[in-house]
Amino acid sequence: MLLLHGDTPRDLEARSRLAEALPGAAVSEPDEIGVFEIGVEADDLEAALQTVWDAVAASGTDDQVVFLEHPELPEHWRSRSGRPG
Repeated sequence: MLLLHGDTPRDLEARSRLAEALPGAAVSEPDEIGVFEIGVEADDLEAALQTVWDAVAASGTDDQVVFLEHPELPEHWRSRSGRPG
């Protein structure tokens, strides 16, 4: 995950809200450029991504926090992005 605006109070608060939306998850502290990791219990990688995706939506943090593209999942977010309806 990446905090879009780095070490700003608003982004740090968004990371905290996201962590609260993921009870039991391991959420690391952001590094110097705003990258942090989330570890969740899930049956597979797709389920883990969906859990975190849902938590981003539920916590309203999509303006401050984004998924980093993983080399094993090129453009993994594209199937979930788009216009409503």
